[in-house]
Amino acid sequence: MYSICTAGHVNHGKTSLVKELTGVNTDRLKEEKKRGLSIEIGFAKYPLSKNLYASIIDTPGHESFVRNMISGAHAVDLVILVVAANEGIKPQTIEHLNILRLLSINEIILVITKTDLVDKKTIDKLRNELDGFLSKNIKNFNILELSIKNKTGIENLKKIILEKYNLTKKDFSKPARLSIDRVFSIEGKGTIITGTLIGSKITKDSCLEITPDFKEIKIKGLESFNTKMEEINPGSRASINIQNMDISDIKKGEIVSEKGFIVRSKLIYINLKKINEIKNNSEISFHTGTQKSIGSIKHIKNSSVAKIYLRNKISFLVGDKFIIRNNNGTVGGGEIIFHEEVIDENKLTNFQPNDFNIFSIILDQMNVLSINQTKKYLGKNIKYLQNFVKKHKEFYLFNGNSYITKTEYLKIEAKKLYEDVKIYHKKFPLRNGIPISKLNERVEKNILIETLVKNNFISIKDGFIQKQSFTPQPSANDLQLINRYILYIESNNFMPPTDNKLSSEIMTYLINNNFIIKCSNNVFYTQKVYEKLKKEVLIIQSKFKKINIDLIRDNLGLSRKYCLAILDKLEEEKIVSRTKN
Repeated sequence: MYSICTAGHVNHGKTSLVKELTGVNTDRLKEEKKRGLSIEIGFAKYPLSKNLYASIIDTPGHESFVRNMISGAHAVDLVILVVAANEGIKPQTIEHLNILRLLSINEIILVITKTDLVDKKTIDKLRNELDGFLSKNIKNFNILELSIKNKTGIENLKKIILEKYNLTKKDFSKPARLSIDRVFSIEGKGTIITGTLIGSKITKDSCLEITPDFKEIKIKGLESFNTKMEEINPGSRASINIQNMDISDIKKGEIVSEKGFIVRSKLIYINLKKINEIKNNSEISFHTGTQKSIGSIKHIKNSSVAKIYLRNKISFLVGDKFIIRNNNGTVGGGEIIFHEEVIDENKLTNFQPNDFNIFSIILDQMNVLSINQTKKYLGKNIKYLQNFVKKHKEFYLFNGNSYITKTEYLKIEAKKLYEDVKIYHKKFPLRNGIPISKLNERVEKNILIETLVKNNFISIKDGFIQKQSFTPQPSANDLQLINRYILYIESNNFMPPTDNKLSSEIMTYLINNNFIIKCSNNVFYTQKVYEKLKKEVLIIQSKFKKINIDLIRDNLGLSRKYCLAILDKLEEEKIVSRTKN
């Protein structure tokens, strides 16, 4: 659904215009009707064509209710900026236009109302003034004249609204969410929250959570403009009937969103656009969505980036627009680009905020991010993130598109791993390599190994990482020790001495390469002697149709220690199965 917002100075005819377009008086409060003044934002359903509707959000024009105007304008496709012909440009006309510009809203229809109160010369003069006023600040705008009293200009306005709608391109890269602008209870239904849905559509089966506790909500029903809905599209007014929460659990200003996107913090980094000077470390009023918090601002040297310290935590999505106000009114605005978990301020000098640069800074510090973590750092859905990474060779997706890293980081880490393998071989020349199980559990471990194997730097053999074509190689001194040891344990045939062994490093090498066979009781045989002994034991088993310690001792003349050692080994290899008698 298309979302339209009204803006402009108090009593310039916004609410009357909405009523003319929709038949709805959006001033619903007693005080509003009594004073003839909009205080809260109001809502109406506007028919674009026979089966096509838009949401109109009518915002207050009085200076005292600018916060409500910001709440209404934060997530719209089009703004109707109203200027009364008999009063012209007034303070809130200027402030509202500045707010729209700072919120990056560039589709504006400026409507000169109450044209029945002035002559054509006055209207033409005002029109020229407004054209110059808008052309400095807004990309796409139309100016038209209208009189509700005389019923002129209404059809032209409807035509331009439809033209604007037909040119709209929706951005579906962000999650479904809404900033809560009303919380109430209806007897028989329970808790109701309302807001303008942005991002993506929701259904009764959508998995949504609500801040500040990030509790999952159970949706009992959905409505839009008092009509029950199976699904609600972005841009629509959304009314969500919540089954598992009371109104005391929910506050206006909080956010309902798809899981895993919303950040809650007191410290944020922003890309700041200023319309007036904002002193460093000065107190500010920070507005985003339907939330407001007092805080202070610190400018980053030689950068459009600033750091905001807030008194209270706010909930937001990275990429959200904001407005800054102080005693001078609206002084700045822009976009939230980082939250407190990730930032190296040294990299913010001359920083140009965009998805690529923001993501680069995050990965420089985090090295590897899961796709679910990345949602919070960029405020975008998984489909967008995966496509974004695939378009940029500087980034790399791995583990079934579940993790992201920098391609350069991957190269550096792969080189480090290869160097580690070479160092390991040098330090332990008799070992097969680094056991894979010994590597730390970094998620990029597998992709580093895969990269090196693919480029023929390393190979994997029996669970060990080794240089390509590596073979354990004893030194000349080691060979002398090995030869002496082999002769030593072969000196007594089936009962080798057990009182002398080589270093654990050499023994492991000999065992791993089957030069010696390790049995129980600290008994080691050479491969040749072991095969010979095994053959003798199998002959005994064949002859007596069984095998045990006594049979081996009686037939081979071995002590119990060696009988037990060979039987244990042969049973381990499932070659024999001993009997008791």
